[in-house]
Amino acid sequence: MLSNFDKYFIIVKEMEVIYGMEQAQVLTFLNNENRDLLLQFCGYSTTEPLHSFGPVVRPHYIIHFILNGKGIFQIREKTYHLETGQGFLIEPDELTFYQSDAQEPWEYLWIGFNGKMIPEFLKQIGLSSAHPIFHCDKKKELYWLVNDMLVHSKSNFSSDLRRTGLLYEFLSILALNPLESDQQVDSEYMYINQAIEYIKNNYWDGIHIYDIAKYLCIDRSYLYLLFHKYLKQSPQDYLATFRLTKASELLSTTTLSIESISNSCGYGDPTTFSKAFKRWKSMSPSKYRKQKRASGTVLSN
Repeated sequence: MLSNFDKYFIIVKEMEVIYGMEQAQVLTFLNNENRDLLLQFCGYSTTEPLHSFGPVVRPHYIIHFILNGKGIFQIREKTYHLETGQGFLIEPDELTFYQSDAQEPWEYLWIGFNGKMIPEFLKQIGLSSAHPIFHCDKKKELYWLVNDMLVHSKSNFSSDLRRTGLLYEFLSILALNPLESDQQVDSEYMYINQAIEYIKNNYWDGIHIYDIAKYLCIDRSYLYLLFHKYLKQSPQDYLATFRLTKASELLSTTTLSIESISNSCGYGDPTTFSKAFKRWKSMSPSKYRKQKRASGTVLSN
């Protein structure tokens, strides 16, 4: 049963989508212009108990805010237990996982955005992958801002300006109580950050775990221990998931050949890539692409 928030939720153009145990109302924009601030998508969701998403990396900045209920958010070495009035930030290319509570599944809204000024804006607010959690007592205001974004769904200059203004207003509410930034970074945590950054910048180049360890000037076994301690997985598993997630994005949004995608994601052998992708998605890359086409995903060169 949907909450009172859903009772007053106004829809103009966006679709209602049911993903397994999640009922969501979503609006996505394909505009990728290089602006200071650009709304990529937004939405609202009511989830069933234990509904989860991930582990996965995303190409945009995303902020989720919890309207009702509880759940967990996992990033790097930490698990955060969150409830009504709290939210979390996902930065591009960060591996994250989140799940609704078994007894009080959450309802949340989200905004996805990009832009040249985003790093500075988030720095001023105090949000980052190291400090991704915030609290806000203005949940009605945030809800109606996202609702207004959904209402102004038309692809025209006026609606575009309106959505951008609403995005600025959303961030301005979060900036009312900027978070304190902790400058004390543990040396082990620093190694994890540097390893992840190295993977982001070099995953396409056929790197191996010993390349990461060599870059950090630490032993491979120590790197393995750090990843298990903080990320609950091996560096090899993290690298593989990162590459395959990037591959799934290319399969969904481009017409590149399987071989080109394989090479672009660090797999020198398309057969090895196809086998890894099938283990990850339980289907071949070509079948995955066909499903995305059938569902209406836009492909571009």
